[in-house]
Amino acid sequence: MISTTSQSKFRNILLKTLKIIAVTAFWILVWEAVSRFVARDNETMYLLLPRPVTVFETWLDIAFTAEYLAAVGKTLLRVFWGFILGVALGFGFGVATYSVKIVDILLSPLLKMIRAVPVVAITILFFALFESDALPTSVVVLMVTPLVWQTVHDGLSAPNTELMEMAKIYRLSGFKVFTYIKLPSMLPSLVTATVNALGLAWKSGIAAEVICEPRVGLGTILIEGKGMIDFSSVYAVTLTVVILSLVIEVLLKSLSKKFVDLRRNDA
Repeated sequence: MISTTSQSKFRNILLKTLKIIAVTAFWILVWEAVSRFVARDNETMYLLLPRPVTVFETWLDIAFTAEYLAAVGKTLLRVFWGFILGVALGFGFGVATYSVKIVDILLSPLLKMIRAVPVVAITILFFALFESDALPTSVVVLMVTPLVWQTVHDGLSAPNTELMEMAKIYRLSGFKVFTYIKLPSMLPSLVTATVNALGLAWKSGIAAEVICEPRVGLGTILIEGKGMIDFSSVYAVTLTVVILSLVIEVLLKSLSKKFVDLRRNDA
């Protein structure tokens, strides 16, 4: 039985891996074809849309240099702290707006308005208030907070009549109702919102770096590559951002799944 289960898991992993490889290969071939088509009459067009091989060679040239690794580390740190602060604030605001009516009346319109404002507009507005190194983190916080807040607020507000009636019968305190009823019921949607917020954090963090150009950062390398018409480095940096985003998202989903499973087992 154990052997059969292990074989089934291995087969599923193998099929998923082959599917990812096939899809990736397909789009690389499309990229190659489009690049050749664009440059068919003028090879200088390869500067604007370089071939996949050229981008990969550029990535190998810069990916392991001290300057590039420092930029990766700085960007990761800015996005990480902004994401953590945004999730913490969003969760806190969600609980506060659910628990206290006046806080809901005052904060909800503001958070909804912030969520509707484009990343670029917020970055430009913050440009005069924060130093270039602190600006990306601040923008990430502002982008992540409303998304998590909305999920937490809606999750806590969702009716759960049967469980709430049981809580009244057993005279559970507000803290126990929150811990054992409200929190577990909204946990799956909170995990989904957190994963979505991570993607938004990456996009907003890199966009903020492109606009404010901190001394060290992937966004700075992107805008410098554009300025020097070195689009192979622009694509190489974008490749790094995509890879890091996918790796971190997979890790976050794995950790979140383990946490949800642990909560269910405890319950």
